[in-house]
Order: sequence, then structure tokens, then C-alpha cells
Amino acid sequence: MATRLLLGDVTAGDRLPDLGHDVTATTVVLGALASRDWRPMHHDRDFAVHRNGTPDIFLNTPNQAAWFERYVTDWTGPTGRLGRMTFRMNTPVFPGDRMAFSATVTGTAVDDAGCGWVDLDVPSAGR
Repeated sequence: MATRLLLGDVTAGDRLPDLGHDVTATTVVLGALASRDWRPMHHDRDFAVHRNGTPDIFLNTPNQAAWFERYVTDWTGPTGRLGRMTFRMNTPVFPGDRMAFSATVTGTAVDDAGCGWVDLDVPSAGR
């Protein structure tokens, strides 16, 4: 984790350190609770399996977004923050899966206000 990452320290092609996390039922349920997502497919295995047709409960969208955010801000350190993020959930993430994060810097820029920006490519982190 960076303690003080400055824009001048970053160039296109740089790779961020990898981050892995083994997903448990607790990961799924606590993420759903933290985002006030009471839908049963995120905490009730029987509902997820029999009503949704999925193998188990699965991470909700805000939980997955939070993991991406954590990955990026662990790298930037305390002075960095996310300005914009887009992602697509192609496959559900279930308990027993391992999320594996990696990223590459694709560009840097300074806006008219003098704020530095870094563009990243973060491939799918799911199973």
C-alpha cells in the first residue's frame, strides 16, 4: 500500500499490486447489510438456490463496487480518491470464490483545476 502516491510517480503501463480475497457467506451477507440490500438472494441460500436458480447467495452490486474502490484506494493511499468508476458484473461472485484484483495504469492527466487523474484498466475480479 502506498503511503503517499503522487501523480509524477505514476506512468502508463504501471501495474498495481495484486489483491486477492476469498469470499465467504459472511462477506456476501455483511456487504448486503452495509448497503441496506434486504433482498433474500444475498443472505438466504434456500431462496437463492430454489427461487433464483443460482448455486448460492452472491455479492450484490454495491458490495462488488466497494471491493473495486478498496483496491484502488489501497494503492493511492490516503490522498487518493475515486473520481469515476464504471464496471460490468459478468458473472456472480459466490461464497467459495476468490476475487483477484489486478490493474494497469492506462493514462494520466491534469485537469484545468490542477487535479491529477489516473486512468486504470481493472479486469474482472470475480471467479
